[in-house]
Amino acid sequence: MKTPRLLGCSPGYCPHDLLYGPHRGIWLGNKKLDQKITNGPSGISEVVLCVALYFGLSENQGGHVFQPRNFKVSMKRPLQQLLLEWEVDSEAYSSGIEMVFNIQVNRTEENNIGWTENYTTALNTSNRLLKWSWFSEVALECVTHAVRIRSTVMSSEIWSNWSPWEIVDGLNVLDDSKNYILPEDKVIEEGSNIIFCCIAKKNEKVTKHFLYGIERNQTSLQRRVTFTAKNVQLSNEGGHNIECDFSDGRRSGTVLYVTRQPDQPNDLICETEDMIDLKCSWDPGQINTYYFSFCKASFTLSDVSGKTINCYQRICSFKIDKPIYTLTLKSKNCLGERHAHSSFEVVHRVHPVAPSDLSAKSLNATSIQITWHLSYIKGKLLLLCQIHGSYYGGEIQYNITVKNSNGLHHSTLDELQPYTNYTFRVRCGAAVMPFWKWSEWSKDATNQTHETAPSGRLDIWRDINPCLEKCNITVFWKVPPGLHAYGKIRKFEISWEKLEEPIVPHHVDLNPTWNNYTVPIESSSYKISVSARNSVNSSAPAVIVILAAEENGYVNCSYENTINNTANGIYISWKPQNRFDGYVVDWCNYPKSHPCDFQWKKFGENDSSALITPDAFSSGVRYTFRVYGSLGDETHLLEKKAKYLEESEPTCDPVLEISAVTSNSFTITWKFDHLNESHPGFIRGYNVYLKMEQGNCSLPEFEPLPDNPAVCAHTITDLKEKKFTVRHLKPNTIYQATVQAYSVNHKKISNYFSTVTTQSDGNWWLHLLLPLVIVPLMLIFCVCIWKSEFMTNCLRIPHPHVNVLKVAQWNVGTIKISDIPPSTLQVIEKHPVQSALGMFVENVTYFDPNIYQSLQSQQAASKKPNLPLTSYKPLQHLSFTSTAIRHLPEMSQDHLNYLSQTEVPLCVGQGGDFTSSVGPRQLLDYKPQLAEGSEANSPVSDEIMHLTATHW
Repeated sequence: MKTPRLLGCSPGYCPHDLLYGPHRGIWLGNKKLDQKITNGPSGISEVVLCVALYFGLSENQGGHVFQPRNFKVSMKRPLQQLLLEWEVDSEAYSSGIEMVFNIQVNRTEENNIGWTENYTTALNTSNRLLKWSWFSEVALECVTHAVRIRSTVMSSEIWSNWSPWEIVDGLNVLDDSKNYILPEDKVIEEGSNIIFCCIAKKNEKVTKHFLYGIERNQTSLQRRVTFTAKNVQLSNEGGHNIECDFSDGRRSGTVLYVTRQPDQPNDLICETEDMIDLKCSWDPGQINTYYFSFCKASFTLSDVSGKTINCYQRICSFKIDKPIYTLTLKSKNCLGERHAHSSFEVVHRVHPVAPSDLSAKSLNATSIQITWHLSYIKGKLLLLCQIHGSYYGGEIQYNITVKNSNGLHHSTLDELQPYTNYTFRVRCGAAVMPFWKWSEWSKDATNQTHETAPSGRLDIWRDINPCLEKCNITVFWKVPPGLHAYGKIRKFEISWEKLEEPIVPHHVDLNPTWNNYTVPIESSSYKISVSARNSVNSSAPAVIVILAAEENGYVNCSYENTINNTANGIYISWKPQNRFDGYVVDWCNYPKSHPCDFQWKKFGENDSSALITPDAFSSGVRYTFRVYGSLGDETHLLEKKAKYLEESEPTCDPVLEISAVTSNSFTITWKFDHLNESHPGFIRGYNVYLKMEQGNCSLPEFEPLPDNPAVCAHTITDLKEKKFTVRHLKPNTIYQATVQAYSVNHKKISNYFSTVTTQSDGNWWLHLLLPLVIVPLMLIFCVCIWKSEFMTNCLRIPHPHVNVLKVAQWNVGTIKISDIPPSTLQVIEKHPVQSALGMFVENVTYFDPNIYQSLQSQQAASKKPNLPLTSYKPLQHLSFTSTAIRHLPEMSQDHLNYLSQTEVPLCVGQGGDFTSSVGPRQLLDYKPQLAEGSEANSPVSDEIMHLTATHW
């Protein structure tokens, strides 16, 4: 604020008394002026004027405040505003000071100050009547408002006194003969609070009020009721209904429209297509276009120069008149406004339109020329154009720079693939940095390069039909990804020749729809080649060599399980060999059909397994795979494998035949071709099932089923075995039997059983014979035994005493028995001795030790005739036989031996074994009591005589 200059005083200086006197300085209102006033050119007169002015101002200030006067309050109902008017002392206007007015608004129905605000203004003589308006959130008609005011000079701490309260009663503007609900058709922001009031006509009351159609309770009946809607929600196009019921039976209502302030505009982008018109667009955010015509969002685009353009929602355009723009976008509705800004250079915002009239022309097998048209762009500007080409299996892209001109542009594209369809499209952009945008793509243009000779080779394979002399070989081929026809295949050329006889090869041209050909050959080695030809030339021939000794049947076929298979693939593995540079696997997709859709697949030298996954594989079908090793053009069959994608159980049962039925057994014979390729799985064995009428399974060779113990099961894993005898059965019993072949499910039971009844027992008479014959015989035998013991005791026959002597070795010869007391027998026990033939022999011999010492001398001296041996009945239970001896010179027996006077010759059997010449066992009489002086003489035999006492 400028300090007012005092008349008659020089600026910056003041008389000494003003500076240092009791009043020191000049006060203007309630503000002290420290400006110094010095003597001017007029001398003392200026000082008097300064002092007089000083004392005059000090007196008029009266405490240095200006009290508001003539304070009035009126109502502007359409705007829901209170208009305040007042004045101050006239001296304040001449000083041009800045004052602050403090205003308070109170709703008399509330016991506190509702609202306070400071209003600041600079006083001047042209506007003596001060005005200020206040917007009420509550309809002014609903409540009585009281307003007061006070003032102070800026930067002062002293306020004037409050003016008296000015009362404004809202009812004085309403018709007493009508019911009201206020405010009417109000628009507020989402989430706000709003106060409504219902006012009844004279002598009536408000009975009910409704928010959003929901009745709200009312504590008392009054003529004027206020209620608040808090945190209001976004309304639809019709708004929210607010209603009141009155005691006269009428209902009045209003509509509350709830919307939002406009969203902040985002992505303000301005660009040009031709450097003539500038087009700006943006994202306005959420716009509720149905919201009330009086509160729709509007958009204004303005430049720093002040140029303003009204826009529709999200796009504006205007003529370019300068190279650089700084723009401000304002989005505004009845509740508020938002702003967005953008600065740019026009040349960096060029966005051309899409090229038009694109065409393509083939020049040769590897080149195509494309042509397109560009729209006019003002100024000298280079354009960067991008050409995109696509073809089956790939894409290409070229970037070229062209001058900005209104006309055609062309470009030649080289190094293309022969006889290939290409589809091209073009887009362009300004060749300036930073690069702005590409145009949209042009429409597509398609053309095909010319033909040329095919590249690569066909993929060929063969299938040899087994033969003796003249054979047929079917050669198959297919076009692999590595072969490029570079034209339309007109035919396939196949030729073959013998390797042993270099003659003119045979040649055949085949229709391009063919993929195989059968070649008749003899028992020689052949070279077969196949090539594809288009209208220009042929591809390089694919060659395969068939050796004369090659025969598929020499390799056994292995049957493999389904491990490592997938849902639609069969896993194949083979044993690799270092001598091959690759492998081939072939098979038939439909082995039961003709043709079988013969297929093959080739692998590298490091491969040893593969997952074959054609869509044709089915469960329950047997596929045969052949694995070949390849070395150059030659192939050798290595392995044959039969596999299933998934195995199932056999669909048919074996044919049974029951035979040899007895009282305790019968035989099952069945017929079943387990090698039949029509089976849905490999046959791995047979289950023989036996079912009894009563009881659980208890047969030795069978096992009861876990879930059905009355059924017996016996498994046969030898597929060649098709006969089985069931034993240990009961006579005259009914059995049910069947045989089931299995592949996967080992315990699958057939529904078909054959019934077998065992025969009756034919030896029924034996059961009768047992009590009638056998029992009496046993009784007689027991009586005889008892009689024998009785006679022995009566005759007092002594029992011999047996001594056992161990003899390490026998001397070959005949042993003579002399008189031995009947009560003593000597036993020679010989331990096992291993002979030269590796046999162990053990002898136990009875003899008299005294006789054994002089046996040889007695035999030489004795010349008496042989005397018969006296029988001794109690020892007749011992029998004597000759024991076969397998070695010499030692002999051994496992029984007790008696020395006898009788020679028993031993015979040598075949193979050098000794066998006994004695047939049935011989009982020898033994006479323990001989005449005194008599001896039994017997000649010495060259053969070994040995009598063995056999234990009874």
